[in-house]
Order: sequence, then C-alpha cells, then structure tokens
Amino acid sequence: MPRIPDAVAVASLDTHRLIVAVRNDGHADVTSNLAPRDTAHVLRQIADRYEQRAGQCARALATGLPCPVHDAPASPSEALPAAGTGAAEAAARGIRQVQRPAGLDALLAQVAAAMSPAAEEPDALTADDVRAALAFNSLDRDPALATLRDVLLDDAPCTPEQALAAARLILRAHAWHIAALVDREYDATRSRWGLNRSTRGLLTGYSGARCAIQAYADRLADEQALAEGAANEQAQP
Repeated sequence: MPRIPDAVAVASLDTHRLIVAVRNDGHADVTSNLAPRDTAHVLRQIADRYEQRAGQCARALATGLPCPVHDAPASPSEALPAAGTGAAEAAARGIRQVQRPAGLDALLAQVAAAMSPAAEEPDALTADDVRAALAFNSLDRDPALATLRDVLLDDAPCTPEQALAAARLILRAHAWHIAALVDREYDATRSRWGLNRSTRGLLTGYSGARCAIQAYADRLADEQALAEGAANEQAQP
C-alpha cells in the first residue's frame, strides 16, 4: 500500500519566493520569482546545511546534544534504538551515517543549467526599445538628449546594426527638436517685426534651415525603415 502523507501543502509564488519539488524519479521542478543569483544562493545554503558535519551546527555546539535537523539519522529505521542496546550508541551510529541526500547534487545541477549566466544577461537593445524610451521622454525639455542618456546607461548588449538603429532614431528625434526650435524662432521674429524688406532675408534663412533639418530627419527615417524591412525579410523562412 503506498504511503499517503498526512497533509499536502499547496504553495504558489503569491506566498513563496522559491518552490522546489523533487519527484521520486529524481526530476526537480524549480519555480522562483527571485533573481537567478539569489535562487542559486538559497540553494547553496541548502547544500551547505546538508553538508554540515554532524554535531557542528550552532544548536549542537550550544546544547551539546545532536541537532534534530542537521544530525538526524539517515533513515527512520536507523533512528530507532534496538531493544536492549544503549540509546546513546544508537544515536551516535545515526549521526555518523548522516550524509548529503543523493538527489541534491542533481537538483543543483539542474538549477545551474536552467539559470546559467546567459539567462541573467539583459535583453538586447532593439529599435522598439529606443522608440519606447523616446515616447517616455517626450515631455522632457530635450527628449533626444534624455533618451541618449538612458541608452548609454543601459547595459543591454547590442550588435552594430542595433546600435546604428538606435543612433538613427535618436538623431531623427534630435533633428525634429532642432527644426521645432528654428520654427519657433521664425514665428517669434515674424510676430515681433513682421514681414518686410529687413526681415525677409532672415525669415527665408529660418525657413531654409528648417527644411534642411527636416529633410535630414526624413532621410534617417527612410534608412531605418529600409533596414528594418531587410531584417524582417531575412527573418522570414
């Protein structure tokens, strides 16, 4: 008759930070909302706890008695003293046979494989990330400058193509920002002095500069659209 546990505990990541379940076949299921390095640290603490020498934990050293957790016998049958024998001898025999669970090494190996250093690396910087940053900084006095700051501070890896895409998007936003400043100067000059022989040349210069800057921004947008289109074609099977 199979052994039926007295109680079954139901756990979820709403109430627990780390859940480890080891089946009878040795397969381990690990669920965690901790960072990978923190999960590995907790599992190392578990390993250290089972590797600790019998009678050497803080409780055993303080009381002089075997610890019921660290110094527990390897199996219940070993913990039961034989009839007519000394309890101290039976306890000592159980303590000497304490060993690290055979499945713990396999558990740590599985967790290490699932949480390799590559899993800790941040996602690569994409054009959509830069667009999202520009939208987030849209209310800043200089959105392009704020986005450039965020991109430089981000430790996300990127390829030369991804870096070029980020540069195009940020410079395009910067060009539109400069064009808006030129347009503002044009409106302020015309509102203050009007359109006359003296201001005609200045206003014409403002208009020409604004058109040149906008053309540069449009060229960057066209180049980025072509690059993304080519990348999508290569990604398709």
